[in-house]
Amino acid sequence: MAEEILKTTANILTFPVAAPFDVAYKHSQTATPVGPHSHNAVELYFTLSDLPDVLLNNTVSAVPAGTLIIIPPFCVHQLYHGVGIMYERYILSINIQWLDAVFCDKADTLSYLKRSDAPLLLTPDAAGKEEFLRLLDRLISFSKTDTPEAMAGFFDVLSFLNEMVDRLSPESNQSFPISSTQRSTNEMISYIQNHIYENLTVTDLAKHFFLNPDYLSRLFKKHAHTSIGHYITLQKMATAQSLLREGYTVTQVQEKLGYSSYAYFFKTFQKNAGISPSKYRAQYFRK
Repeated sequence: MAEEILKTTANILTFPVAAPFDVAYKHSQTATPVGPHSHNAVELYFTLSDLPDVLLNNTVSAVPAGTLIIIPPFCVHQLYHGVGIMYERYILSINIQWLDAVFCDKADTLSYLKRSDAPLLLTPDAAGKEEFLRLLDRLISFSKTDTPEAMAGFFDVLSFLNEMVDRLSPESNQSFPISSTQRSTNEMISYIQNHIYENLTVTDLAKHFFLNPDYLSRLFKKHAHTSIGHYITLQKMATAQSLLREGYTVTQVQEKLGYSSYAYFFKTFQKNAGISPSKYRAQYFRK
């Protein structure tokens, strides 16, 4: 997808909802990397470059070239951050609401695409990589996404993806390298997620990990590429989205996440999600 058409003013990137999918090949430098964020579509990100510091839900790790990253909707992540560095990748964005409509919203159909808490990292072998790239290149060759030929190509990609997921379960996949400082950052992220309903501060984290607050803040930003306060807000907003999709009212979510002010929660949600919490609930909650 052409990155410049995405709404980047909020921390949730909004893909056009009319198209069932969008696909692109990129080999370019990053002038201004997008910080940690989530989006409202499934993203299949096949990296052909090494990514030294990938933030994916609750883990920071190095991800080698040749890895397929499956990012469900509303999963907080950041894949690349170096300015002026060439990155080569294929990106396939999938409208999950469209896909649910096609499959009549069956919970077990392509369920791994929908679990915001469980992104996948898959490393296909040489033959699998070659075939997946061939299918993606074929999909890119279609000038329109709504033709029968393009749709057939899209479902060929999904079919091959299913085969890869079945064959390359996370348990059988290789381990990705994690440095000692990345491991420390991951421990902080896990602590934040486990205490997301509390009013967390840098001081709280520093006391828990017996670290100087300034050192802890620098360490976190080195690998997460955002401040601890901003990351806590991102995760609270991701949790808010999940609760609203489950049917909780806006007031219930505000109170559950520890926001004393309804107005502040409303403003924070809209700033991060690009839509008010009430409109979000109306759009995504299905009784």
